[in-house]
Amino acid sequence: MPQTNTTNFISVTLRMQTGVQLALFLTLTIGAVYGETGFFLNTRRVQENAQPIEPEVEALVRSSFYAADPTVVTIPRWLGNISSPEISAVVSARLQQQDSNIISVDLSEANDESEIIDSVASLVIVLHNQFDMPLDRILVVGFAEGAHLAGGVAAKVQQDLGRQLSQITALDPSSGAELDHKLSQADAEFVEVVHTNAGGEGTWERLGHVDYYPNGGQTQPGCSTDSCSHERAFELLAEMWSPENDFVSARCGSVETLSASSCRWSTHKMGQKLEEQPASGIYFLETRQSSPFSRGAYFISFL
Repeated sequence: MPQTNTTNFISVTLRMQTGVQLALFLTLTIGAVYGETGFFLNTRRVQENAQPIEPEVEALVRSSFYAADPTVVTIPRWLGNISSPEISAVVSARLQQQDSNIISVDLSEANDESEIIDSVASLVIVLHNQFDMPLDRILVVGFAEGAHLAGGVAAKVQQDLGRQLSQITALDPSSGAELDHKLSQADAEFVEVVHTNAGGEGTWERLGHVDYYPNGGQTQPGCSTDSCSHERAFELLAEMWSPENDFVSARCGSVETLSASSCRWSTHKMGQKLEEQPASGIYFLETRQSSPFSRGAYFISFL
């Protein structure tokens, strides 16, 4: 081969290698910047060690996922992961009560709101379209920023399927000021919200069909820090989902009148949704500082 041709060949080869390296670098850089949403599955068959899964049919078929069981999708706080306490609380509380697929969203590598919402919504749509799972068999639970992400997921599902998810359970949502989508009643057929650190790491704002404010919604018994009160929201789940639920609640006119004496006590219990959803509004209840947290209507008589 003439020297000139050899030189040209080497030059083209080096440019091609440089181009490949640049493309790889950009791919890795984009992945590092935006990250990816991860998914893990717990069932009663794999209760201790969550299985990593992909939001696609083959991965679910190869896992312990069982389409005849209801599914709970749980979204943690911003950058929360499979080890976050809110994830463990949801898994434990639900599997104590019934066979379920608990799909936990791992946000440790994900920091793009749109990517998170699209990924989780795609998973829900796969469950509905490919496994014939009715939307009323899928519950989305979100804690802190995860509550607003849950709303965004539900809104995306409605946009793509033309139908709403049945329920969102939001646990001490953050203000949502840093996110594009803010949880609202419009996101699902029934949105319930538990406020345990309003004005601290959580918000006072009414966001659901029913908004519960245990002990006034700001500071929880036995807590001396915002973090403790904030995390009390998911510590209440086990009793909320239990048949022995005794979180008797009183309906209030506004957040300014949250007290045992100013609200009208009812037979409705926080977290309870039977054949009919509870009357929309703001609810007050009292709890103890440790498990069992529920204390019924305490010493207050029904009005």
